[in-house]
Amino acid sequence: MRTLVSALLALLSLVAVAVGLASLWVEQNLVDESGFVALAAPLGDDPAFQGALVDSLVQDVTSDTGLPEQFTAFVEPLVRDAATAVTGSAGYPGAWDRTLRLSHDLTFAQAPDPSEPAPAVLSLDLAPVIDLVTENISSGLGLEVPVPGSTTIEVGSVPRGGTFSAVAEAVQGWPLHLAGAGILAVLALLVARRRGITLALLGLGVVLIGVAGSLLAGILPGIAVAAPGVDGVAEVFVRGLAEQAGTDLAASSIPVVVGGLLATVLGIVVQLVLGRRRRG
Repeated sequence: MRTLVSALLALLSLVAVAVGLASLWVEQNLVDESGFVALAAPLGDDPAFQGALVDSLVQDVTSDTGLPEQFTAFVEPLVRDAATAVTGSAGYPGAWDRTLRLSHDLTFAQAPDPSEPAPAVLSLDLAPVIDLVTENISSGLGLEVPVPGSTTIEVGSVPRGGTFSAVAEAVQGWPLHLAGAGILAVLALLVARRRGITLALLGLGVVLIGVAGSLLAGILPGIAVAAPGVDGVAEVFVRGLAEQAGTDLAASSIPVVVGGLLATVLGIVVQLVLGRRRRG
């Protein structure tokens, strides 16, 4: 009976560890604005994303000029040149940073009102970058170029019910999950007949959690781009963000694996020492 109870407590502890670590990563890298900006900031310098961004900016700006079609065809190359120049300008990093902060606020502020359409999985607001492009065009041509009425790209949709709000609230409980995991692990060790083996198995379970995190990091980009409504600049952004997230998740999994290995080795040593004492 002691062995069964100890095994159950150890299993619950590992589940709490997995939930706590996952919540901690999501809270620090997605829910937290600074973490999200730091995660997505390198995409602004990615050539593939910049190319897709330029295409999107050209389409947004030229579609709202109000000019006849023949003039729009003449203006489009100028807009493209201006948009391409903006991505290498001194003002671009600041505009990209503001874009990420606006996008984060817009994504996590989706109201779960039943009367509204289902919220997007991700809302990418390009207003700061578009403003920079229109200013560049206006100053270069001496003409007032209107800012597009819509500057937001909606990526996919989630079911009605406040999914993001629920996630944002749920991940805040990661300290409780990890504290509970520690308490359950201690209880499992106290109840166990062979505490060294129990500690080693707990460590091995933590190693498996770390390995699972590394495996998830590898398949994350494929899962992200498979979401409905992901195409064009949204696809490049989502794929790039998922790749950045996968890299960070893989790096975050290394200390987990190392910690689990240390606990496993310590458990084996403890079991050997206790075994010798019993024989003595």
